Parts: sequence; C-alpha cells; structure tokens
Amino acid sequence: MLGNKPSGPSGPGTVVGANVKLVGTLQDASDITVHGRIEGEVISSQGINITETAYIKGPVSGEIVIVAGKVRGSITATGKLEIMPTGKVFGSITSKDLSIRSGAIFIGKCTMPEGEKEDEEERVTEEPKKETTYEVE
Repeated sequence: MLGNKPSGPSGPGTVVGANVKLVGTLQDASDITVHGRIEGEVISSQGINITETAYIKGPVSGEIVIVAGKVRGSITATGKLEIMPTGKVFGSITSKDLSIRSGAIFIGKCTMPEGEKEDEEERVTEEPKKETTYEVE
C-alpha cells in the first residue's frame, strides 16, 4: 500500500563474506555482519558485528557494535560497543556503554556522552555542604 511505512526492518540484514572487498558506503536498517574488507562507511540502525576476519577502514555507526576484527576509523554506538579479545580499534569511539575485553587493542579517544551529562548535572545541582560546629563546655 502506498503511504504506509513498514513497522520495522525486515529480512536477515547484510552479510559481507570473507572474500568480499567493498569500497563505498554500506547502509542497512537491519543487522550487518562483516567477515571481509570494507573501505568506507558502515551504517546500521541496529547491530554491526565485525568478525575476526574483518577489516574496516572508515567510520562505523550502529546501535550495538561488536568488534572482533580490525577497524581503522571512528566508531559510534548509540547503545553498546564491545571490543572482543581479538578486536583492534584505531580511532575515536563514542558509546553510552563500553566494554573492552582483555587482549583487545584500542588506540584513540573515547567519549561517553551519558557520563558527561550526569557529571554536569551533579555539579550544577550539588548544594554546598553545610558545616556543623559543636561547642563543648
């Protein structure tokens, strides 16, 4: 029917095979699993799984991003970012929830926006501590 939008993403998502080299932008509303090589932007409104055999050179953006392979570029996870023991990330990352497993390599800058907002709110709303003195006779 014309004019009706689907209620959500349908289908299994996108899988980039181990022998595939993609140059350009890969965008899917569903999950993306990368086994091969991508030189360009990877965007999903759901999850992105970068397996051990994968290499991505370019920005990655998704709700949940799991890195077991290698990424050279920025990663933005609106939900959770997890770098597995075999994962290597060279670039800035932004995520509300971050997990870097033992053995993983991360070289870059990390920003966690929720933590910054809470800290600012605490500083603004925090009342000065009142000092109480007692006199002893």
